[in-house]
Amino acid sequence: MTKWTPRLIASLVATAITLGIGWAFVYEYSLRLLMAGGLDKLGKLLASINLGSTAWWRDFLAVAFDVLVVLVAIVGTWWVLGHFALEASEVGKWRRHKEEVYVERFTVWQRVQHIWMIITFVICAFTGLGLQARMFSSRADAITLHVISGLTMGVLVIIHFFQYLTEAALAKAKGESLRERFPMLDFYSMRFLRGFVKDLLRSVSSKVKPEKYGKYDPEQLFEYWGIYWGMAVLGIPGLLMFLYGRGFMDGLLYVMHTKEAVLAVSFLIMVHMAYTHFRPKVFPMDTTFITGKVPLKRAEEEHPLWAEKLKEGG
Repeated sequence: MTKWTPRLIASLVATAITLGIGWAFVYEYSLRLLMAGGLDKLGKLLASINLGSTAWWRDFLAVAFDVLVVLVAIVGTWWVLGHFALEASEVGKWRRHKEEVYVERFTVWQRVQHIWMIITFVICAFTGLGLQARMFSSRADAITLHVISGLTMGVLVIIHFFQYLTEAALAKAKGESLRERFPMLDFYSMRFLRGFVKDLLRSVSSKVKPEKYGKYDPEQLFEYWGIYWGMAVLGIPGLLMFLYGRGFMDGLLYVMHTKEAVLAVSFLIMVHMAYTHFRPKVFPMDTTFITGKVPLKRAEEEHPLWAEKLKEGG
């Protein structure tokens, strides 16, 4: 039986608040629009498909993104609450742990990239939502800050992409296995799907055994590749609007930019914050993104395949 300690209660409160804020955001920018006729509009659009019309694509994507945001919020809530239930009996496990052997999970450069992404994303989200709500006295200054932070984020993604592309080319030339060399490629494997489904079902059935993960679990893989999706669907339209105006392509790019922003912000509020930092085992914060290290025992429990490789390599 779970013992309700002050730390566990605080973890639950923080998780509930985070999910509540996330759902309020989802309701305001997606669910409310669907309830006000968005689904009926989607049906009409599907009944009169016109793939050659940018206006049709604009209206279709506006509703389709709202549906996607709500679905991600539902699954994300299940994921967060399910892991809370699974970890409730082990609250504070990794904060109290005094394991002497630590392993490096993130290099200094990876941590710098993470902080770079945090800063630019927060600025983009704050200025973007603020512009939507007309909360800035100087709209021009807010737009300038939004564009600069967006471009800076784009530079980071480009640097990251070409760094790993170069490393992949060199590894391939040496005959190395790309899947072994780059654990983020597990996203394109059955292990990702099995782990994702198992982790959703484990919270409702003790008969389901956990999947053995490599360096990243399904949520972490989803987030990593989600950045590339975000830069394609949010960043490129944002750059084109900066160059050609908000009404370019009948407002299609504006819809892609704003709706993807809603998806990204709601996911990071509801899932990333609650799962990464507020779940019982690590509450109130997982400091790995700062220190770059985790206890070996935690690696063995949460990422056993990765831990095995670490031990094989000394």
